[in-house]
Amino acid sequence: MIRIGYMGIPLSNSEQAAELMVQRMDDDVELVPLIDSESVTKALLSGDIDYGVVAVRNMVAGPVIETEKALKNSPSIISVTEVSLPIHHCIFVKHEGAEIDSIASHIQALGQTYNNVERMFPGIKRVEVADTALAAEMLSDGRLPETTAVLCTMAAGMHYKLHLLEANIEDDPENWTDFALLKKD
Repeated sequence: MIRIGYMGIPLSNSEQAAELMVQRMDDDVELVPLIDSESVTKALLSGDIDYGVVAVRNMVAGPVIETEKALKNSPSIISVTEVSLPIHHCIFVKHEGAEIDSIASHIQALGQTYNNVERMFPGIKRVEVADTALAAEMLSDGRLPETTAVLCTMAAGMHYKLHLLEANIEDDPENWTDFALLKKD
């Protein structure tokens, strides 16, 4: 069994990228959610996983800084292949009619939606969370206040039974991110 760790949790864009990469393999694969790029590189170095999937760059928000930092500290990790994935963000709230004073998500999602979010909610406070799907989970279970909106995939927002405010909120409708499949050299 091949173990592939990915940054994020289930229903994240990274999980979707990992699932695309798994389709290219003939072996049995277990996907392992590891929240962030540093956790993926540490698990690769320790041998806890065979491969890792991380976001490396987005067409709007640029390089994924957390991945660059994690790889800089791990020179024995190499990229095997990459896949580009269209990325669409949705704004969800805890319940219809919620008063919103902040929006939470991964820093990349906040960057990919900055102009549209600013247009909808001028001056809104932006809160960084380790993963888009994790932001949805945190709003659902009360770790984020009900006055927070989240940016996540449609699947994550629906799974956590949140209320959809707006779909496809990314600043560029052609938004995409490159994800790399990593292994220890």
